[in-house]
Amino acid sequence: MTTPDGAGVPADGAPCAGAPADGAVPGPVRVGRIEFVNCFPLYHHFEDELAARGVAATIVEGYPSALNEMLVSGAIDVALPSSIAFARDAAELTLLPQVSISSFGAVDSVQLFTRVPLNDVRRIALTEKSATSICLLKVLCREWGLEPEFAPRRGSLAEVLADFDGLLLIGDEALYVLRAEVYPYHYDLGAEWQRVTGLPMVFAVCAVRREFAAARPAAAAAVGAALLASRDDCAAHPAETAAAAAQRYDFSQRYLVKYFDKLKFGFTPEYRAGLDEFYRRAAAIGELAQVPDVGAVSAASPTAAPAAISTAAQTAASPAAAPAGAD
Repeated sequence: MTTPDGAGVPADGAPCAGAPADGAVPGPVRVGRIEFVNCFPLYHHFEDELAARGVAATIVEGYPSALNEMLVSGAIDVALPSSIAFARDAAELTLLPQVSISSFGAVDSVQLFTRVPLNDVRRIALTEKSATSICLLKVLCREWGLEPEFAPRRGSLAEVLADFDGLLLIGDEALYVLRAEVYPYHYDLGAEWQRVTGLPMVFAVCAVRREFAAARPAAAAAVGAALLASRDDCAAHPAETAAAAAQRYDFSQRYLVKYFDKLKFGFTPEYRAGLDEFYRRAAAIGELAQVPDVGAVSAASPTAAPAAISTAAQTAASPAAAPAGAD
């Protein structure tokens, strides 16, 4: 029998999913949760699914940029770091290859808002909540033939409107500004990436610290399996999922059904190709010193559980099949 914290041992004496390789009694897995609505389907049933696999979790919420730093520093064990942050710290991290936060086309929650037409943009204020979206914007500016001045966002929206031609926002704030129609122009970076490359955009990946993966490989794999199981359960009940999310976030059920439909959480070969291309272009503009080999930095699954989650989890594209999310 296994206990919820993973300290138990099955009758055959084999380590349970939560047990570390050295046999020491483990604590809960410290899992970072991006506090935006786009991640809701991944986490709605996550703790229950993880407990069913004999592992407990301590959930730490934060912005993507904050969680990136916590993962690298060792303050948490597993998270969905911005894809560019993962590449920059690949020496410390390994990929759980079942999960991403991606889109194939428009994502809604990663937007460049401008008060002038794109060709007239000269100064852009950048959110400090994201790393991937900033890098992606710089990649796209090169494709657009723009060389704007970039600066961190400071002050209120009104102050930014007065001082800058454009503003990059992500997550719930981007959705609010999009809904309020504050700016006369907006550019969805997921849609723009697809237009330029024809590929999906991977905004975040699922990563674990290398030392944690070595010490507790089955627990690490159980995290990936539980995230996908939560997604699949939410995918099977899109209206109920949107209603539950609407109780936590300031969006209607109807809006969230449509929003979740644009998000992808799997990590098929096509999405890997999109990630590789993003890394290649980031390196070309000096935003990435070295392009990681995505296959080489993927954690090997010590159990059959993640693989059993299956083809359906990897290929699903919509909430009716499987929703998924962005940086």
